[in-house]
Amino acid sequence: GHSASVLNCQFTSYGRQLVSCCADGLIKLWNTQTSECVTTLDGHVDKCWALMVKEDTIVSGAADSLLCFWKDVTAEEEEEEIKEEQLQSEQQQELRNLLFDGKLAAAFSLSLALNMPYKCLGVAEKILQLDDGTTQLRNLIENLQMDQIQSLLEYIATWNTNSKHTIIAQNVLFSLLSTVRANPLQVILS
Repeated sequence: GHSASVLNCQFTSYGRQLVSCCADGLIKLWNTQTSECVTTLDGHVDKCWALMVKEDTIVSGAADSLLCFWKDVTAEEEEEEIKEEQLQSEQQQELRNLLFDGKLAAAFSLSLALNMPYKCLGVAEKILQLDDGTTQLRNLIENLQMDQIQSLLEYIATWNTNSKHTIIAQNVLFSLLSTVRANPLQVILS
């Protein structure tokens, strides 16, 4: 709830939400069905007296002589979240396809990009099982960007915490250390 006196409130979204403002300058959006605070808007440094709700916009006025306009971006955020989930799903399917087709180099890079450390571990294990696996892994690591190398180092640290994965982790670390020059590693580790 509010930490000071509520000075004004208005219903919005056809009565499903309530907007309140108070003496601490905060504006809160409440779900009327659950009585939970959905979000807190912080734009004033003094008592917030005035509040008006019009469609998807909230206007607030306070003793700090500021008028703040707040736009409801819930629909846009939900749409963006759906797009992100869809993209993630497509990329995961692409990763499964790459693994099925035996394109381990591309699968390794994609698992790094998707921030999937244990999928990356599985791909590294498959690469190392090949006759020329160590060479292929070194070639892969040689072409990684600095941010990918940093992610790989973080993955190796995570893998190393489980005794089942330490051999693979150590092999990947050896390939990384024998491939990457010392200067970039100093930049990453600092």
